[in-house]
Amino acid sequence: MPHSTDLVFRLRNVLKRFPRFGLGPVDLELAQGRAMGVVGQNGAGKSTLLRILVGLVRHDAGEVLVLGRPMPAHERWIKARVGFVSEDMALYRNATLAWHMDLVRSFIPTWDPALAGDLLVRLELDPAQLAGTMSRGQHLKSRLLLALARRPTLLVLDEPTAGLDPFVRDEVLEVLAARDPGQSVVIASHLCDDITRLADDVVFVHRGALLDRGPLASFAADGPGLHRAFRARVAGVVREGAA
Repeated sequence: MPHSTDLVFRLRNVLKRFPRFGLGPVDLELAQGRAMGVVGQNGAGKSTLLRILVGLVRHDAGEVLVLGRPMPAHERWIKARVGFVSEDMALYRNATLAWHMDLVRSFIPTWDPALAGDLLVRLELDPAQLAGTMSRGQHLKSRLLLALARRPTLLVLDEPTAGLDPFVRDEVLEVLAARDPGQSVVIASHLCDDITRLADDVVFVHRGALLDRGPLASFAADGPGLHRAFRARVAGVVREGAA
């Protein structure tokens, strides 16, 4: 097991309760430089787990350490070093991508103008385009640029390719696969192919509980195989519950 100084995050006995849903208790950690895929059906708790990591949801109990510091006590420090992209994030409709880039650059000291320029070209984005005129794919690619150009230590992605056409999805996954050496990633998706292409480690989430975890290779080498492994774990829980 890695030392705490080698971990990009560590969760211990983390609980979150909503009126009709509960997550946890969760014990989970990720070593620096690794990419973790979080697999689960819609409503399984993937988004809640990721939002606890980035400080958008407050946990009710347990310990959350991100980059060695407790959340939410060091939330501002942590957020300056964590990039977050989700399918439901919005840009200001009447502002250009260049305006958004200037905004992020104004409060993120690690913003890399050269990388931002490279991503504009690779993702075929127009910095003068208004967010309100962007397609779904352009919106996602713009949010991805704003997250990656920060050079975050930890990149957190919540269903980043949901609803994208296959060509844009491949383009986005190629950019993510070429992340900075040493950068850690957490990606939640119900698309097992995304997880297979990006992750080193996999976590299965079902109804607010962690069913299993381990290196990707221990579950399957391809998307359909990973999907079958997940379904087998879920079926095992159902059988135990019926016994």
